[in-house]
Amino acid sequence: MNGQIQEKVQNIFERQKGFARTKDFLNNGISNYYIRKLETQGEIIRIKQGLYRYSKYEGNHYDEFVEVSKIIPKGVMCLLSALAYYELTTYNPWEYQIAIYRGTKKPSLPDYPPIKVVYFSETQYQYGIDEIEIDGNKVKIYDREKTICDIIRYREKIGIDVMKEGLRNYLQRPEKNITKLVGCAEKLRIKTVLLKYLEVLL
Repeated sequence: MNGQIQEKVQNIFERQKGFARTKDFLNNGISNYYIRKLETQGEIIRIKQGLYRYSKYEGNHYDEFVEVSKIIPKGVMCLLSALAYYELTTYNPWEYQIAIYRGTKKPSLPDYPPIKVVYFSETQYQYGIDEIEIDGNKVKIYDREKTICDIIRYREKIGIDVMKEGLRNYLQRPEKNITKLVGCAEKLRIKTVLLKYLEVLL
C-alpha cells in the first residue's frame, strides 16, 4: 500500500482516537478503493456501515463502550451496562444496554458488539446524564443514582436479585448520596418503591 496513504490513515485515526467514518477518509483523499483494501488487509475493522476502528489502536477494557457510543451517538449507557461500569454488580452483562429518547428513529445496529436499545420517555432519557472519558473519547452514561433508579424501575426485567445487589452495593459505597438518590426517584416517580427497598436494606 502507498506509504502516503498509510500515513494519512494513521493521522486520521490518531486525531479521532482510533475511530473513523467513511467521510473522514474521503475528505482526506482516500478513495473507497483504498478503504476496501485497508479492510481486506485487516488494517481497519468495520464496525457498521460507514464506521471503522483502527486495528493497531491500543485501547483498554472499555473499548467496546466507545464503539457502542460511536454507533449510537445520541445513546446513553444505562441499566446493567452502567451498573457494571460502576462495579455495583457481579453480573457480567452479555449485551450493551443503551438508552435513547422514545421519539428517536431506531438506529441501525451491527451484529457485533451486541446492543440492546432501551427507549426512555423525555424526562427519563434526559435526567442524570453524565460523561466519562475513555482513551480521549467521551461516552455518555447515567450517573450512579439514575442507574439505581432505572434498575428499580426495570427490576422485573433485569431480575429482583440483580436490582437488590446493585442497591446494596451502592449503599455500601462512600460516594453514595441518599438525598440525590431520593430526589432522582421522586423526579422519575418511583420514590415509594425506592423507600420500600431502602427500609429493608438500610
